[in-house]
Amino acid sequence: MRRIYLNILGLAAMACSLTACSSEDDSNNGGSGSGGIGSTATEQYVVMSGSGENNGAYLQLTADPTGGTLDPTNPNGRIYFSGNNPDFVNYRNEMLIGMNYPSQGGSSSDYITMAWKLVDGKLTQFGNGVALDGDVKARGIFKNYLIGMSDQTGNGHYERVKFINLDTFEAAVVDGIIDCDDLTKEPASLMEGETWGVGDIAEYGDYVLLSYATKRMQIDPENPKATYTDLANNLYIGVYKFDPNDSEKEYLKYQNTIVRKSADHPGKEAGQIKGNQRSRTETGIEVVGDEIYLFCQSTIKNYGQTVPQVPSAVLRISGSNIQNGKPVAIDNDYYVNLTDITGHYMWKCFYMGDNKFCLQMYTEAGTAGVTEGSHKKFGIFDVKTKTYTEVKGMPEPSKINDIALACAVNTDEHTITFEVELTDGSLPALYKIAADGTATRGTEIDTEAIQGVSFLKQH
Repeated sequence: MRRIYLNILGLAAMACSLTACSSEDDSNNGGSGSGGIGSTATEQYVVMSGSGENNGAYLQLTADPTGGTLDPTNPNGRIYFSGNNPDFVNYRNEMLIGMNYPSQGGSSSDYITMAWKLVDGKLTQFGNGVALDGDVKARGIFKNYLIGMSDQTGNGHYERVKFINLDTFEAAVVDGIIDCDDLTKEPASLMEGETWGVGDIAEYGDYVLLSYATKRMQIDPENPKATYTDLANNLYIGVYKFDPNDSEKEYLKYQNTIVRKSADHPGKEAGQIKGNQRSRTETGIEVVGDEIYLFCQSTIKNYGQTVPQVPSAVLRISGSNIQNGKPVAIDNDYYVNLTDITGHYMWKCFYMGDNKFCLQMYTEAGTAGVTEGSHKKFGIFDVKTKTYTEVKGMPEPSKINDIALACAVNTDEHTITFEVELTDGSLPALYKIAADGTATRGTEIDTEAIQGVSFLKQH
């Protein structure tokens, strides 16, 4: 039976500082149980559980995610992360970042973003807590920086650019701005009367790649925010240089836009790479070696449509379409209709190594993207062979209550681990998916709220 958290806020106040705390009763950051929990191994899985008051998360370690039980109510060794909406980012399996920011008002000093590394097998805070001063809709890693962006409307329409130097994790720069209003300048001048935001951020060599999620320029009087455009089947990828020391605060310097309109490719349509309602976006532009794969979700919003106009699809940028290290065009000889081969629309994708991606897909293809519905189906897609394998061993979608956003990718093992809560009242558990398409239930977590799992290596 799951434990009921009692007086969590009181415990947190006694044990923690304003931003985070670590109990020293158990130097291994672990909970009770077996299966490697409490190990000081140099490779460990970090399990994040809700605190019980929807105001933070407990972080615990286990070296073996295949067995045992974690008890987040056990204070020995756990770390408490204070945050109203805990949101976790993994930096190259070297650092776990707990992002925390006010999304709807509030003082930024009350929302502190933290980072942790493995030191002597223990989860240890790295650097200072930093204030991001507002939300982050899209985020990505470039070199040794975490770059975040948010779409801003009101006094004009612009993208707000923020970043953190991950070598020091001492402060966040939050004052970068990219103007989206001028339709006479690129990228907007290359669009069809659309204004744009950012769906995904990725690194390719010396360039930052942004996927543009376009919106109607005309504002609906009954809906003060711009809505997703009717032209969501046009794909735009922006190419930028990053200068964190620019005196004009133009940290991302525009280079060029890659355009692919579905009307020019009948029978091989592809939608945009976008964000979604529930997660901050970090998927879609995927670099494998010297090639770039574009996983287009093809989600839609509004306009009374019941299905997307175009399928989820995979495109590629490679060879002569990369000139002097800069991407300039999309290949004409690579196209995969994911909806056709999987029977679903894609929600997110995760690179597992060895040219393979784990796809998390909408369960009901007929409503994919119309509303933020269930996405409880998984499959393995090989970008080289264009082959797809449905994952076996996961619970049926109807038996899954929730799948936590944060997941653990081990590219050495070619595995990915998710935290899953079922509808039958059993304990939430970690499910490890291998590249051959097999999933195995592992460590159980005696918690009321799942926040996810990550994977760290000690360096």
